Amino acid sequence: MKKNITGSTKGPEKFDFENLKPCYLYVSADESMLLDKLEEIRGFLRNKLDFETDFMELDFSEDGIEEQYDNFITMPSMFSARKFMIIENTDKAPVGLQKKIAGIIPAEVNENRIVFFLTSSRGKLAPVLMKAIEEYGTVKKLNKPLASDLKKWLDGRASGDGLKFTDDARELLIENVNADPGLLKREYSKLYDYICSEDHKIINRDMVDNLVSRVYSLKIFDLVDLLGQRDKAGSIKALASLMKDEQNPIGLITLIHRMFKSMLYIKSESGSVSVSGYIEKYLNASPYFIGKLVSKYIKFSGNYSHEEIIRIFDILNRYDISFRSGNAGDKNLLKIMISEIVDVRT
Repeated sequence: MKKNITGSTKGPEKFDFENLKPCYLYVSADESMLLDKLEEIRGFLRNKLDFETDFMELDFSEDGIEEQYDNFITMPSMFSARKFMIIENTDKAPVGLQKKIAGIIPAEVNENRIVFFLTSSRGKLAPVLMKAIEEYGTVKKLNKPLASDLKKWLDGRASGDGLKFTDDARELLIENVNADPGLLKREYSKLYDYICSEDHKIINRDMVDNLVSRVYSLKIFDLVDLLGQRDKAGSIKALASLMKDEQNPIGLITLIHRMFKSMLYIKSESGSVSVSGYIEKYLNASPYFIGKLVSKYIKFSGNYSHEEIIRIFDILNRYDISFRSGNAGDKNLLKIMISEIVDVRT
């Protein structure tokens, strides 16, 4: 049977309420993408069923969930044609429960009693559940939008609300939210509330700078630069200062990975042309700003060989898995990671 696996789609997903599949799995390493998708699903279901009796949301990153699941599944639908269940972090559910869900899905193709909407950060589910979803449901991988997509959304939303962003204000806003669509919507609402009562509804850079918080502390960029310079003592010192801000290590790994991938592009045949295109994909900035970044990365690239950068990707991947598995607060682990990167040898 054909596997139903697709990439993310532009705009809201088009559901047909009368012809829903028994299960939809959404996979993304970006939590805000998954949260936005679930909000979209709630909006689709609103006014189509009784939310009090025929709808349930469970999050398997919490404890004591399996009993709630069993109670909901065994209770017949009271006021709606079908029941609907959202399950977040499905990959963290006990294997036994994942097998229960897998056993239900094939029968629901014909019986239409319940529809599952599942989320997972990596798509690593029990094989029997993954097989059932691929055969009878749909797997959708949600990719983070490009900066150009966010700019288009922002321009359209602002135009509809009678607002206007200056070019540098738009650029700073998208940079500050790290191209996160969920954060962009929330920060846009903050800016709208600030200016909606003004006669001249033009949002400039100073307004964004004062009202919109950066996703990353400026200290994190200092640390990344010190790693690029291969300055071990400076990196460890910067890390100690950064940890006082309780910065999420996943964000740090993302920025380090981007820097070293940029260096890898620089070491390729197309050099600075390739790296400029790569940076533009995740940073909606002016050509001048991108040029400054490229110049900095060209300088840093001389501190690491091609083979060392490849090994650094392995190091980052290993620690990324560790932090996502519950070790995000281990400051000593971060220090070891920084040391491994600077000391890497081939």
